[in-house]
Amino acid sequence: MGVKSKIMAAAAAGTVLLTLGSCLKNDDETYAMQECYGIVDEVGPAPVVVTDEGDTLYVRENRDPRFVLEDGLRVRMNFTVTSPVRPHVYDVVAHAFGQLLTKDAVRLSELDEAWRDSIGNDPIGVRAAWFGGGRFLNIVFGIRFANPDSKHFINLVVDEENSTQQQVIVTLRHNAFGDGILQEGYGRASFDISGLVPEGQNGMTVVLKWTDYDGIVRSDSGVFERNDTFSSAAFAGKKTTTEPASVPVSIR
Repeated sequence: MGVKSKIMAAAAAGTVLLTLGSCLKNDDETYAMQECYGIVDEVGPAPVVVTDEGDTLYVRENRDPRFVLEDGLRVRMNFTVTSPVRPHVYDVVAHAFGQLLTKDAVRLSELDEAWRDSIGNDPIGVRAAWFGGGRFLNIVFGIRFANPDSKHFINLVVDEENSTQQQVIVTLRHNAFGDGILQEGYGRASFDISGLVPEGQNGMTVVLKWTDYDGIVRSDSGVFERNDTFSSAAFAGKKTTTEPASVPVSIR
């Protein structure tokens, strides 16, 4: 038993994605540094983070006090388990926090003309993607930029014309606002796709599409189940535990 760790997947030959969630073993009572995606359930004296896999983590020591925790905030946390409390509940030391960009999927039919124009059609790469928490499609994406102070716009757009009751097609869209492509950067985003599941169904196939910097439209797919908090269903791809080999960029 144990807290499921996050594994980032590198894109390889247009195939992206990954399997997350290997069980932590407690054979020698030692714990490795881990990463999770989750939501701050309570700030309190001991902050509580509920992970996408349904684990509850009590932060008994916070080594990143500069990060401001708020109830309901979606975060990425690097941590070490200090002791198990009961199944799926752990005391942890938090080493670092990061806020995750969290957005709903966009239906173009619900946007006015100005918003539709702002979505953008600039290229983007997908390095990793997986479902988490029975709500989210998590994506680690790669973009190119020239100005490190520039802000790029990222959205997940629903292809309403070609989606069906059994399968929803979504496209990761990028607006670089005219920024150049001198450096490679990356970002992370969590898109709430639970509202895309048709009424009366618990899940659906999700097809993720994006246009890369070679001008090629890439795609991959996976089966999403709403409210399945003990599973990180994912796409297929090459696994790696390393961070992206580029710098983080500012995304909105």
